[in-house]
Amino acid sequence: MDTRQFEATLASRNKYRKLDVEYSAEVRAYYAENIPSFLSTSQPLYTSADTLICSSFNRVVIGDYGAFVEFSPWQANRDAFCIAPGQEYRLEERYKNCKYIWLTISDSSHVKIYYQKHTVTYADYIPGMYYVSVHEVFK
Repeated sequence: MDTRQFEATLASRNKYRKLDVEYSAEVRAYYAENIPSFLSTSQPLYTSADTLICSSFNRVVIGDYGAFVEFSPWQANRDAFCIAPGQEYRLEERYKNCKYIWLTISDSSHVKIYYQKHTVTYADYIPGMYYVSVHEVFK
């Protein structure tokens, strides 16, 4: 099973609940072993369709449900971002407690970009930052 399939299966099975300490350490080690080597240094990152996502990034965050590149609003190519189709509800006042806003880029990549609104128990995500899977970025 590849890393992305493993992440999806784990999330589906556990509904993004925090994993127990031992299992969390195991899965995080697995994710760390599968981070693309080019992410060892900050640099511009692109979609598979060659659209700029961010000019640089802060760090790679490894949580219970995958490894994600973190970047700030100042590093983001926000002009290219849009709300993912069907995710507009996350902006409504009654959904103010949503953990993130699901964004994408209008190209053929279908990249999923998270704008983090609140903290979560399963990863060290910071509200106000953007996150994208290490498997959806290219140099």
